[in-house]
Amino acid sequence: MQATRLAAAEWYPDGQHGGVVSALMTRAVEQTPSLTPMQISRVTVELFRVVPVALLEVVATIIREGKRIQTSEVRLYAGETEVARGLIQRLRITELNLPSEVEAPLPAPAGPEGLKLVDFSEIMPLVPRVPISFGQLAVQVREVRGSFTRPGPATVWFRFTRPLVAGEPLSATQRAVLAADFSNGLSQLADGGEWVFMNSDLSVHLARPAEGAWIALDGESMWEAIGRGVATSHLFDVRGPIGRATQTLFLDRSPGDR
Repeated sequence: MQATRLAAAEWYPDGQHGGVVSALMTRAVEQTPSLTPMQISRVTVELFRVVPVALLEVVATIIREGKRIQTSEVRLYAGETEVARGLIQRLRITELNLPSEVEAPLPAPAGPEGLKLVDFSEIMPLVPRVPISFGQLAVQVREVRGSFTRPGPATVWFRFTRPLVAGEPLSATQRAVLAADFSNGLSQLADGGEWVFMNSDLSVHLARPAEGAWIALDGESMWEAIGRGVATSHLFDVRGPIGRATQTLFLDRSPGDR
């Protein structure tokens, strides 16, 4: 599969956005047959190295088959080099009458209608260096609480305006995974120009598929002086919560600030 510059991240000269990589691996499992009707419940992706904007091979293998639970392993190759690997779980679909003791879910954040559309160049100052990238050409952002440009927790709506693969509409799970990879950026705890807070992985747990085009993240980060951290988010659609996401963070000073 040939990647285009539209998959590029703003912070790499020739590397892909982690959300795009994770969504591509998600797509591979969505196309895998199952014994009964199933939906993806968990996506866990390990990012081994920068994924180049190049010809990629996606290899999906079912490693646990079943009528209730299915687990697939997905490997992503650039040439002969494995650049990322994922474990993706699917669960059977059914209809249950839940007990009355089950608590009502968290309400969805305000919006996105009526909220200002944020210019991506305000969020990502590196945009002028990378004129074609995923963030600035395929992502719409509306902020509910906090901001990409200020340290601390934030709640942000995302909508993705370009297909992951040409000619195919984005699936609900692909939209959720694309949004989840922004968790560390929207909840950064210091100036992004002075610090590196790169995620080495992404785990997304979904209770149900998203409805509608907009996905919200309510995210926060913790950073520790030993050089690592964790970013976590609740994921919402306009109806309410759909799941949670977690990223392991590698922390360091930016090269020019050491």
